[in-house]
Amino acid sequence: MRYVKTADIQVGDRFAKTIYNKDGVLLFNSGVKVDASMINRLQELNLYGTYVLDAAEPVPPITAEEAEFERFQWAQTYVVNEILMDVLGQKVPGKLEDLLNLIYSRYGNRREKMTFNQCLRGENDFISKHSLNVAILTALLASKMNLDAKESKYLIEAAIFHDIGRLLVPSEILHKEGSLTQAEMDIVHKCLLEGFRIIGTNYEYPAGVRRYIIQLSIDLCNRLPNYPRNDQKLLPGTKIIQVADIYDTLTAIRSYKSPMSAFSALKIMRNEPNKYDSNTVDILEQCIHILPTGSYVMLTNGEQGIVVRENNKVLDRPVVLGMRSNMLYDLGMKATYNEIQIKDTVFTPDNRQRVEIDVSKFMN
Repeated sequence: MRYVKTADIQVGDRFAKTIYNKDGVLLFNSGVKVDASMINRLQELNLYGTYVLDAAEPVPPITAEEAEFERFQWAQTYVVNEILMDVLGQKVPGKLEDLLNLIYSRYGNRREKMTFNQCLRGENDFISKHSLNVAILTALLASKMNLDAKESKYLIEAAIFHDIGRLLVPSEILHKEGSLTQAEMDIVHKCLLEGFRIIGTNYEYPAGVRRYIIQLSIDLCNRLPNYPRNDQKLLPGTKIIQVADIYDTLTAIRSYKSPMSAFSALKIMRNEPNKYDSNTVDILEQCIHILPTGSYVMLTNGEQGIVVRENNKVLDRPVVLGMRSNMLYDLGMKATYNEIQIKDTVFTPDNRQRVEIDVSKFMN
């Protein structure tokens, strides 16, 4: 599986991921060969790019739940965008309440882990897709933390609005490839703070929503020079949004960078406990699959392997089958873990990040 920019997609390539329109209607299924009209359609969608299969590569397996999640992301992204544009246009966002209820009903009471696949993004929708994903992750985290329905919906709403200021950033800065200058970063920060101000000072939004937005605004100021420091005590909900935000940011598709693996994203968050609350990161691990059975990994001994049994207590210590040695490494055993750890997830020989395996062979 290869990520290809829209401008570089060729007739005859095969889609590796399904593509939907704004209504969640399937446009192109995985495995379909690309023709000229499809390339034109992708350009109309303004996607950064898509994943294509190599010549002999099989279509990667996907469960019905994973397919429905991708369809949900595509369809609700456009609803989020409409809501955010209404707010910036000083209109009452008519679809907001329905979206809050929909996200809460799907993810606000979920107890089992889910596969959190990233969907394709483009210049027109990467802010709204990010905001939607942060809201979904926030709902999952709030559920695990046993927050009540009212507080959970406040949090979901704040998550939808948390990045609204980015829509005020000039396009040439927002979509610039490469590092921003200090002057450009100052503009971005000014726009983010303006977005927080729009929500935080608007009394049409519940106080339970505005308090999270205000805390996020203060936290941003605390990270910037030339702003007075406010040693606020962050609410658990604010910490939830921060963790959801950075996880989606690190693992998302951008035009100028490859997405980071979920495993590497968690390691970064673990290494910055002053920024990202460790307890909330622990709970995120309980909400989504980071190293599911079938994950293809690189080990510190230079060997590649497949996760054959997850470790529900310690994420990075599953049972791994070494591909070179054909040995089982139980990283939950202290002696084994002292010698071998997981460096990161990698692609399989046929370019998938996960394979289907018969785990019953390794259960004894």
